[in-house]
Amino acid sequence: MPLDHVTVLLQGNYSEETARIIERLKALAPTLPIVLSCWESNRAAVAATGPTGITTVFSEDPGAPAIPGFKGDNIRRQIVSTRAGLDQVRTPWVVKTRSDIAIDPARLPELTSLCTAIPASAPALFGHKVVATSLTTLDARRAGLYFHVCDWVYLGRVEDVRAIFSAPLPDGEFFTHFQGASPAPEICSRYRSETYLIYHLVRDKLGVSYPFSGHLDPELARLSHAVLKTNFAIVNPWNLGLRSSKHRKLYLWLRPDRHTELTCGSYLARVGGARAALAAGRDLASRVASATAPALISLRNRVRAWCG
Repeated sequence: MPLDHVTVLLQGNYSEETARIIERLKALAPTLPIVLSCWESNRAAVAATGPTGITTVFSEDPGAPAIPGFKGDNIRRQIVSTRAGLDQVRTPWVVKTRSDIAIDPARLPELTSLCTAIPASAPALFGHKVVATSLTTLDARRAGLYFHVCDWVYLGRVEDVRAIFSAPLPDGEFFTHFQGASPAPEICSRYRSETYLIYHLVRDKLGVSYPFSGHLDPELARLSHAVLKTNFAIVNPWNLGLRSSKHRKLYLWLRPDRHTELTCGSYLARVGGARAALAAGRDLASRVASATAPALISLRNRVRAWCG
């Protein structure tokens, strides 16, 4: 697939990091269409430092409710800025990324080959599979959180990615659902962002009810597993060439409750035996590192405290 058939959509706040990411994309893939979807408050900064030769769209910031004691929820911002960016896409394919992460455009032709047609008999949310990354894509049977697909990167046909962001903007009680709960989860919202974007399709297309993130039901866990394997090709971050200055040790994110190339997705089946073996070995090594790192860091800190 020619690179001028896929648009990179950078969504979120504009920063100097975003400018560097765009310049790198243009240097590596001059014909690659790029859309930047950011905020009206970024307009002056984009005018002063923004790169040329891309499409830029500005939206009013819908804000993020601040619930004391809980991590912030930017789901409204993600939906608004992604929709505005998708409206500017003129190619049949799109890869939606955050404005503060970089991917390798040389990987895009191979990655689009993972977006195979989904059989009508399957629990289908899309016409073709969507590529996502393993970072926070959770195995429902281990994590207890269902329909939870990492929202950092979605690559697929425009109509399929647009379906993900067709979810209605949440408001009101959605953001205060767990206020006063004991024990309190990390997020106060009724659904985590990663779940909300996918669950609204599960509800509308499959007629399934999932009351809130953290609700436990073995049948829903099995359905979540089937939905992820059917509709997504999960790719580990290094096979996207994914880089984040905010999160530098991404290999530590591959914990046992994550879906990865080994357990969900079609990457290993498409790249040939030698590369599949290398990818599987790296996946397993990252899982081991992620599982042992907390204990090793704790031991290091105790040794430092004792020596000091």
